[in-house]
Amino acid sequence: MVFENRNRLALAYDRFPGGIINPSLVEHAGAVWGIARCEKYDQAERNADKSLNFTPALAVMFQLDESLAITKEHYNVRFENFPSIPWRTEDYRLFVFQGQLFCTHTLWVQGYGIGMGLSQVDVDQRSISLLHPITIENLEVNTVEKNWVIIPRQDTLHCLYSFYPQFTLTELVDLHTAKFSLSLQKNLQPSSADWLATTGLADKLISLSTVPQQIQNELYLLVHQKDEQHIYRDFLVKIDATTMMPIAISREPVIKGGDSEGFWRGFLTVYSLLILGNRAIVSFGEGERYAGVAEAPVEALLNAEMLALREM
Repeated sequence: MVFENRNRLALAYDRFPGGIINPSLVEHAGAVWGIARCEKYDQAERNADKSLNFTPALAVMFQLDESLAITKEHYNVRFENFPSIPWRTEDYRLFVFQGQLFCTHTLWVQGYGIGMGLSQVDVDQRSISLLHPITIENLEVNTVEKNWVIIPRQDTLHCLYSFYPQFTLTELVDLHTAKFSLSLQKNLQPSSADWLATTGLADKLISLSTVPQQIQNELYLLVHQKDEQHIYRDFLVKIDATTMMPIAISREPVIKGGDSEGFWRGFLTVYSLLILGNRAIVSFGEGERYAGVAEAPVEALLNAEMLALREM
């Protein structure tokens, strides 16, 4: 695997018995910032009592130095412009568009299935302000499905709705209403049939993990799949920056769970890939209890054995 030196972020876990999990990182205004979800109750408790899902949302906003140590952490994050009835957010994914900081996240409203939300983030005001739930013209979306990721471009945004077996890409219509339109849908197939068999990925959903990052002239992101033991495995994908189509996927996972500490050993859930010079950094939730980061040289990432992807 590429990312093996995993390190736990030094956050206030004792304050949140349900965990501080699923951190997302971004480089913004000359610094590395992150957001992670804070939980008063763990997933088992929330499964047993669904009302616990709609306790007030809590998050931590933090800054990292060059060694990926926390230099600032703020637990008084304010949520603005969210519904007046009980609601819940999960799975923040940060990105920068035209110099401003945004994030996507799931948005659950008690009694309603909303889906994915788009919010603006202000690190100075420590606020997350909902712009609007994301809608996609000419596409029937599943309000339960998660892990849509944004692909920021210079003049527009793309929302990558699904990866495999159907690659579904959309393009921004209006930022402030978070409206996108369907651009293309293609069925993907790896060039090596034995890869699907040996990895156990055949006929299984492969979901999106990270906002793509540019390395040289290509875009790279991570995608994940759970095996029969509910162990998360993340694979590297290369996307053509011109056509926006994926062109290759790594033969082996670049990071995976199975030895995670916390509530579930299989759950190592990646939420961001960050490229800082010659450093590749991933952030992840561990065991639905902790937040962590791992680092590797960009060269090691690019040396991962890749298999071509083709349209079916």
